[in-house]
Formats: sequence, structure tokens, C-alpha cells
Amino acid sequence: MLIVMVPLRLLWDGLCWTGRNVLAPVGRWLYEWLLAPVGRAVAWLFHHLIVVPVAFLVRYLVMVPACWLYRWVLGPLGWATVWLLHHVLVVPVRFLTRYLIVVPACWMYRRILTPLFRWLVVIPATAVWQYVLWPVLCVLGAFLAACWRLAGRISRAVGRGIAFLWRWLVARPSRWLYRWVFTPVGHGLRAVLGPPLRLAREAAREVRRSLFGA
Repeated sequence: MLIVMVPLRLLWDGLCWTGRNVLAPVGRWLYEWLLAPVGRAVAWLFHHLIVVPVAFLVRYLVMVPACWLYRWVLGPLGWATVWLLHHVLVVPVRFLTRYLIVVPACWMYRRILTPLFRWLVVIPATAVWQYVLWPVLCVLGAFLAACWRLAGRISRAVGRGIAFLWRWLVARPSRWLYRWVFTPVGHGLRAVLGPPLRLAREAAREVRRSLFGA
């Protein structure tokens, strides 16, 4: 096992020493003195040879002509188009709508529809209400009022009859029974059963006192 591990470890330590003491300094030297200057030079060349010319061309060949075109051509053309559309379409359509639709509709409503509605709906409805419905409602109201008054009289008569029957069939017999039957019977029972009941209560009280001490 050691025959395999020792050479591998020596090889690994040698590689680590070589990388740390040889490759790393060489890499730092290459980066500082070769790669970094070359990269900065390439970036400077890309900026001044590509970015600056492209930005100049875009600004003076695209942006400036586009702004000039919008300011002196497209803008005035758009405002002129809007003005033409307004005066060629909107104003005539509004004029035609007003004088071909709104004004005739208002005139028809005021001169034709309103009188027709008045003569065909309002006046017949008023006449029907005044000469048909209102008299019928008055007669019906009077009939209902008379029926209500008659029902009130019948109700009062029935109430008086019930009160009369109650007084002579229930109240007075009950009063007579209470006065002449139940009261004497109650007095008799109290006179007969009173003393034994009092004696029984006193005996029960004495028994409770003797048993419970109270």
C-alpha cells in the first residue's frame, strides 16, 4: 500500500510546490505585464474605433435627421391632418347631426308627439278617471263604509249578547255559589278541621325539635 501511496503523495506535493512557487508567479507576471495591458489596449481601441464612431454616426445620421423630420415634417403634417379631419369630418358631421337629427327630433317631439300623447293618452285617461273610475270608487267606498258601520253594530250587539249571557249564566251563578255554598262550606271545614290540623302541626314541630334539636 505504501509503495503506491508514497509516490502519489510525492507527486502531489511536487505539483503543489510547482504551482505555488512557479506557476503562480508566472501567472501573476503574465496577467500584470501582458494580459492586462493587452486587455486595456483592446478596450481602448474598441471604444475609440467602434463605440465612438457608431455613436457619432447614430447621433448625426439618425437622431438629428429624425428630430428634424419630426419637427419640420411629421409634426406639421400631423397637426395639418388633425385640422383637416376636424374641419372636414367632425364639423360637417356635427352640423348634419344637429340640423338633420336633433332639430327635427325636437320639433317632432314638441309639435307631434306631445299633442298626440296628450290627446291619445292624457285626456282619455283623465276622462276615464273622472267619469268612470272615480264614481265607481266613490260608490265602492260608500258601500264599504256602510258595511263597516253595519258590521260594527252587529259586533256591538253580539258583544252585548255575550256579556248578558256571561253575566246571567256564569258570573251571577258563580257569585251565588261562592257566597252561599263555598263560603259556608269553607267556614265549616275550617271550624271542624282547624283544631286537629293545629294539633298535628304542633306535634310535628315537637317531633322535629326532639329529633334535630331545632
